[in-house]
Amino acid sequence: MKKITILTAAIALAFCTSAFAQTQSGYFLDNYVYGYRLNPAIMSEKAFFGLGVGNIDLTGKSDLGLSDFLYKNPDGNGLVTGLNKSISAEDFLANIKDANNLAVNGGVNLISFGARKEHKMSTFEINLRANTAAYLPGDAFKFLKCGTENGGSYDLSSLSASLDSYLEIALGRAYENQKGNFTFGFRAKFLLGLAAADINASKANLTINETEASANVNASGRIACSLASFATDPDGNWAVNFNQDPAAFRPAGYGGAVDLGIRWKPFKLLSITAGISDLGCMYWKYNSLAEAKGSYEFNGLEDVGPDTDINAELNQMQKDLLSVFNFSPVSGIDKSFAMLPFTANAGARLRLPILSFISVGGLATYHYDALAPWYDCRAGVTVTPFSWLSVSANTGKTSHGDVCGAALSLSLLFLNLYVAADAYQGPLGVYAIDGVNIPYFGGVPYPVDAFNYRINVGLTMQLGKRYKVR
Repeated sequence: MKKITILTAAIALAFCTSAFAQTQSGYFLDNYVYGYRLNPAIMSEKAFFGLGVGNIDLTGKSDLGLSDFLYKNPDGNGLVTGLNKSISAEDFLANIKDANNLAVNGGVNLISFGARKEHKMSTFEINLRANTAAYLPGDAFKFLKCGTENGGSYDLSSLSASLDSYLEIALGRAYENQKGNFTFGFRAKFLLGLAAADINASKANLTINETEASANVNASGRIACSLASFATDPDGNWAVNFNQDPAAFRPAGYGGAVDLGIRWKPFKLLSITAGISDLGCMYWKYNSLAEAKGSYEFNGLEDVGPDTDINAELNQMQKDLLSVFNFSPVSGIDKSFAMLPFTANAGARLRLPILSFISVGGLATYHYDALAPWYDCRAGVTVTPFSWLSVSANTGKTSHGDVCGAALSLSLLFLNLYVAADAYQGPLGVYAIDGVNIPYFGGVPYPVDAFNYRINVGLTMQLGKRYKVR
């Protein structure tokens, strides 16, 4: 039996899925327009307007990297994958965790506006947000490597994947006292659900060896989208049908959230901030349900005679085994009402007494997510030699290892361009494993080890009087 075929559907469920986060590097930057996203008490230096390209960000993180799958060929000829027979199961599985997570998150600012005055600021935004997460048990990789060896028993339970997408409409205000040493800010958000889907396997046990093949599966899937539903194709395999008529679209959910933050200046050169974002909940209505539920057991061929087609019998056994993992649509609807993942942060920035164009600071962030919460602690330095140019760099520790970041803000005429990036401190791009180079794939750098990347870019128009934010 082809063991890769058996697991193809399971891997596809985990990784064919598509959260939105603000880069921490922006906190250290002067004249960063969207600092209020990190903390609504942080005000921009000018009024601004953004359309389409005002703020675009992308985040990706995983417990696994390329070095977990590529090894030097023992015969000295290039590289091989960990599934190659020349690589022992002990070596390949040593870096595979019991729980392997993957997340790819993104956000696009459709329109944003900020009105700045002496002691207050108002903001308005419409954003498109997407959140995804996937979990693949370590036994999935063990199955691919070991197959029928050592009894061939695998637990694929807890395999899961989820995604959601929604529009966020946010209105924010920040107020500074007359002395200018204390600022309070908040943002109120209305969330309009576009689509959500998830697949979860509460039980998925598989045994396959020379004398036995069995499976016991209990898994469910849900779709919350008026334009999509589970279906079965002519071959009996599960599929998703899409309605091409935009007029059929209906909101799939509703929600709300608030951001809260403060900024305190105990003395002129020191600024201390604390805030919490996305404190709220979301309601989803799932219009399409599916389940994979059942068991199968094969203990060898019976009634084998001279006319028995052994290959046909084994092929049928393989189809019967795989059918246990196949989802089938079921009637009914489902609803969920859950808390949103939220982020809390606290930071401080100090301007040097003589060289006031240089500042140093620190930022601690904690993100709560039921599937994969994480923390981020870092320190940074910022150089702002001119009012139109600010450059910052930082480094620190996260749940995914060491991290470094950089950010730049450039204002020319009435346009403000900024770029910020965060990345783990590990090898990237051309990498050598035991002296054998891995080339760039199409010229694009790739993560070698477990990774956590985030990039944030934007172009806005800044208008009106400039208010120094120190």
